[in-house]
Amino acid sequence: MNMLRKAAKNPCSGPAWLVTLLLLTGILISCGIGVRTRALFGDDLAVSVSLSPEANLNSPVALELVLIYNEKMMAYLSEKTARQWFEERKQIRRDYIENQDFNAWYWEWVPGQDVPDQEIPLTPRAVGGIIFADYLSPGNHRARFDPFKDIRIHLRTEDFVVTIVD
Repeated sequence: MNMLRKAAKNPCSGPAWLVTLLLLTGILISCGIGVRTRALFGDDLAVSVSLSPEANLNSPVALELVLIYNEKMMAYLSEKTARQWFEERKQIRRDYIENQDFNAWYWEWVPGQDVPDQEIPLTPRAVGGIIFADYLSPGNHRARFDPFKDIRIHLRTEDFVVTIVD
């Protein structure tokens, strides 16, 4: 009986186990596990911003990034233009609970300004994000984004563009 025990090897030791572990890790990383991990545990959302020298018809741009934590509020805010958001945001803050229904970050920048990268604390319960930019030109000036993917905001002459950063 003792001879049989000595002959049996531990399946979790040796170079084969290490190679298997490394292969599995590589597969998980290549499948975007980082995004799913961020969705499960929260993290920081990296936001980079660039302003063209003629942004907002060469006027300061107010911008608010809103992380939303319930579908009802997401649907409600998805219907708002930036102008409506900036006019109604005080009342929205009274009607909804900050840190439970949403969180918002506000900035104002001037055209051509060099903006440092922003790190927004992200909780796993976020269902979406919306950016509102207060432009002088007509338009919705609103953009939805996936809060579990880092973004770049480019403020242009009459509108802005949000892209995902890899």
